[in-house]
Amino acid sequence: MNKHIAMLMGALMLWGTSIPPTKWAMEALPPFTVTFLRLLLAALFLAPFVWRQASRQKNKPKIPWLRMWILSFTGVVGYFMINSIGLNMTSAVNASILNASLPLFTLLLSSLYLKEQITTSQWCGLFLGVVGVMVITVNPGLEVKMTSLVGDGIILLSCFVWAIYIVLMKRPKGEEKLSNEMFTFLTLFLGAVMLVPAVIGDAFGYDHYSISWKAMLSILFLALVPTITAYWLWNHALKYISASSAGAYLNTLPLFSVLFSMGLLGESLTWKLITGAMFILLGVLGTEKRFQRTESLF
Repeated sequence: MNKHIAMLMGALMLWGTSIPPTKWAMEALPPFTVTFLRLLLAALFLAPFVWRQASRQKNKPKIPWLRMWILSFTGVVGYFMINSIGLNMTSAVNASILNASLPLFTLLLSSLYLKEQITTSQWCGLFLGVVGVMVITVNPGLEVKMTSLVGDGIILLSCFVWAIYIVLMKRPKGEEKLSNEMFTFLTLFLGAVMLVPAVIGDAFGYDHYSISWKAMLSILFLALVPTITAYWLWNHALKYISASSAGAYLNTLPLFSVLFSMGLLGESLTWKLITGAMFILLGVLGTEKRFQRTESLF
């Protein structure tokens, strides 16, 4: 296997580990605070390396600040924050499978924003994806909790926000001149800054903080592994692999998430979830025809 493909898959596997520690951290702290600490710690760990790199540069690139604020919200803080809220209301397995809808949202936004043509097979893929989401989220049984249904909807909203980030990155406007380390640091740090008002709100409105070693270690793990390490691997691999080709590998993320959620949280995979996942993955396969390339990656 090409080493850059291996790095890409490594990033996806590490992202797949994020759901269990996020749930463990939210047993003690509210979602906004968990996300803030995750981003702030990750930015602080990166800061010395970015400072050293910047001090060695003679021609420092101009930072497109407005663009960076937008990319930070859609690609980091918006996605993490909304996803954490949804994860607090639904199961980890549900969230893992619903994350597979990301390529479907990306395709739809690419058509609307980038004016890309959608083929018949891609429209069919979108339809199958919607069917899969409906199978997972809608249940006529009385045992379904409204909070779980709302949580599933919030998970889908987080995927939509991240799809906006992916589409925006297809039309770079200055951020491509920054190093991967600087770009990652800025998106993480700006994301933490944006969360400060929400964290202050948590301090006044959340009355059962319960700081524990389990929560603190979970946040530390989130900062070091699925944030710093995974983003570094992903960004480095994208230097040698096109974004469209990388998008096809993104479909393995739900698989890693489900495996870690079942293994670490003891959640079960029902036939309803399996059926919905099959529809979503079939839909993704239909949309991914636009990602096919003639050259070999292996």
